[in-house]
Amino acid sequence: MSNHEESVILPLDPRPLVLVVDDELTPRSKISRLVGSLGFQVRSCPNGAAALRFLREHPGAVRMVLADLAMPRMDGGEVAERVKDLYPGLPVALMAASGDPQAGDLLEGYPDLPYLQKPVALGPLAELLLDVLGAPTPPTTDPRSMGRALARRRASGRHRVE
Repeated sequence: MSNHEESVILPLDPRPLVLVVDDELTPRSKISRLVGSLGFQVRSCPNGAAALRFLREHPGAVRMVLADLAMPRMDGGEVAERVKDLYPGLPVALMAASGDPQAGDLLEGYPDLPYLQKPVALGPLAELLLDVLGAPTPPTTDPRSMGRALARRRASGRHRVE
């Protein structure tokens, strides 16, 4: 390839990235595992500020945000509003415990956003993600194996940098 040709960089993992935002570790971990088990990439944040920071640091990477509604300082509704301001097309779904009276009142203010009842079950989560994002595409190559292959090429001397 000549120096004048453009390189095309393909993503190693084409699966959609879902950002899970919940201030409680146990539900955040469980929901993240469920999202991953459905074949999506997943990252998690412990609060709204961290989620917004992640979105700014990784523009365009996240395809959907799942935010707990009842979080201190910045609730899921405020997270959704700020996400919509920053990235108008980025889908956001809210999550809340069914018996939480505060969550019921807050949900009334966001009738257009999808809602998942906590504890989040695999079926409703799968339905939401597939409806919004479609089926995930599996990675064409395991990124870990690519790193090992590149290390072997460098060690063998067959890898040259020009």
